[in-house]
Amino acid sequence: MSYDLRREPWIPWRRRSGVVDWGPPAALVSRLDDDPVVAIAAPRPDFDGALQEFLIGLLSAALQPADEKAWRALWTEPPSVEALQTALDALPDAFDLDGDGPRLFQDLSTIDFATCDPKPIDQLLIDSPGDQGISLNKDLFVKRARVERMSRPVAAMALVTLQTYAPSGGQGHRTSMRGGGPLTTLIDPRGDGPDGMRAEDQPLWLALWANVETRAQLAERAIAGGDSPGGVFPWLATTRTSDLKKGGVSTTPADGHPLQVYFGIPRRIRLAFGECGRCDMTDRDDDRTVSGFSTINYGVKYDRWIHPLSPHARSKVSEPWGPLRGQPSGVAWRDWLSLTLDAPGDEGLRVPAKCVSHFANRRAAPAGRREFLVRVFGYDMDNMKARGWIQAILPAFAIEGQRRSLLYAAARSFVEATNIAAGALLFAVRTALFRNPSEARGELGQVKLELWSETESTFFDAIRALADDGLDDEQVAEHIEQVRRDFLPRLERAALAVFDRWSPTGGLDVDAIRRRVAARYGLASTLRGYSKFGEQIFAALGLAPPGGGRAARAATKSRTSKPKEKTK
Repeated sequence: MSYDLRREPWIPWRRRSGVVDWGPPAALVSRLDDDPVVAIAAPRPDFDGALQEFLIGLLSAALQPADEKAWRALWTEPPSVEALQTALDALPDAFDLDGDGPRLFQDLSTIDFATCDPKPIDQLLIDSPGDQGISLNKDLFVKRARVERMSRPVAAMALVTLQTYAPSGGQGHRTSMRGGGPLTTLIDPRGDGPDGMRAEDQPLWLALWANVETRAQLAERAIAGGDSPGGVFPWLATTRTSDLKKGGVSTTPADGHPLQVYFGIPRRIRLAFGECGRCDMTDRDDDRTVSGFSTINYGVKYDRWIHPLSPHARSKVSEPWGPLRGQPSGVAWRDWLSLTLDAPGDEGLRVPAKCVSHFANRRAAPAGRREFLVRVFGYDMDNMKARGWIQAILPAFAIEGQRRSLLYAAARSFVEATNIAAGALLFAVRTALFRNPSEARGELGQVKLELWSETESTFFDAIRALADDGLDDEQVAEHIEQVRRDFLPRLERAALAVFDRWSPTGGLDVDAIRRRVAARYGLASTLRGYSKFGEQIFAALGLAPPGGGRAARAATKSRTSKPKEKTK
């Protein structure tokens, strides 16, 4: 039975009024004047993220703006619902969730799955325990059989999410195009309006369209071939299996269209449809539900693709780029440079996503957005196990030329200084809490994370001061030293506040109080430049330590001290 996701009401759209409407993709541009769609209201945050990525790819494929001029035309005047639906209908018939023909994000073959035993549908969720976890009875916090039946809309969301973020799944069960647990960064240009309208009340169209690629951008990423519909939507063709022992191959950018980054199928999956029923995740009835799926290993193994929605890194200049992945520490302002700002020159080891760089360099000024937001999200994966979902919002700035280099250098100095201070803070807390700090037990890494959190507003206040378009490059260069000096006392106050939370003195014996007082005094001295690490903090900020540093102070003391009189 056909269920064409171009026309079916499978996406939950939240409108400015707070009402949630279930509608097709074209509903994105409905009622823009009075009650526009402002967000996706999926039952899980990973569904929200994957649907945004899917829609960005869908808009890129359907509307295909030729260049930045064509992109700006639709930024200024979005298409009508009818125009967008017409563009979607003109795409290949690749969006049926069910039926005998090609199925969205599913393997084309039916014979290969004939003897497969279906898996419970909850295993389609990335954080669900797998077969091994269930057999070893390790599903303590995330229980098995949480979801036994999904409606078709929810099954489509879960399928898109798994194929987009697929983690390692055992032998031959391939990860996503970006590996397991990739970080995604999306431009959100919706700032608070002059009329007082909040950013979150402005149309979602602006946030999605800001990330859409033009044909000119796609041409820059294209290598060769991949022009067939199967090059864009790989489920329209026989799967390029990756079992090397049976003639399988890796799939590189030369083997597909650039748009395939939004429609990858690393997992070979076929959904199993059943009767009408109620969805366990949304409590909504559906005429045809999904209770399980079949899967086979050795699906598409993607190699050397650069995804435009992910930041990338490399270990050294001669190494290839790879996507950044989520980490247990989440995202903080220490990551701001690598997620929002290009390094000067070509020597950087981390680069923002192409969508971020392109918007800052080509779109922000015409769109009237000197400052905009970057939304960061993704899984923190430990191989096959999901440790958590990460999401953060970072401000970004459209800055060019010498100003960008100055801003980059200043931001890097703040990061380096705070990183050194975080190490000194952790040592001070250990010294305060334990008689022998080297034997300290327990996880104290949270101490450092608290300092990054405590200094977030300090950092962004400093960055905004340097990004002020009321200053020319010469004024910014003169302003940097003062901003760096202003940063120091705020860093000190933040570090001491974190220390005090972790090392209270109430109800302790004299020895314990003495340790805490001494540790706090040592930390304060370091933050004021009176130690080896203190001098490193000042050096990171490009400032001279007090008295010229320890060596200079010692030399001065030696010169000014009076020689002792000889006794007769």
